[in-house]
Amino acid sequence: NQLTSKMNNKKGSVIKEIRKIRGISQQRLGVLIGSQSMVSRIENNKTEPTDHTVLLLCDALNISFEEYFSAVFGKKTT
Repeated sequence: NQLTSKMNNKKGSVIKEIRKIRGISQQRLGVLIGSQSMVSRIENNKTEPTDHTVLLLCDALNISFEEYFSAVFGKKTT
């Protein structure tokens, strides 16, 4: 599914972009969420982060769930 793969690609790139903006290394983020290899796999779109992992990432990157989802899926229009 092309739409799903585009969204999956966006998740990894959003995490990577925010991590770099925050000045956090992949290794440091890995320490914060439990696995540097998991961070690498997520950023390279090799794996989907679980909801729990997304929560850990948001906490470690000091962003809200809303900010994360807004970055991945775009702003919600009302």
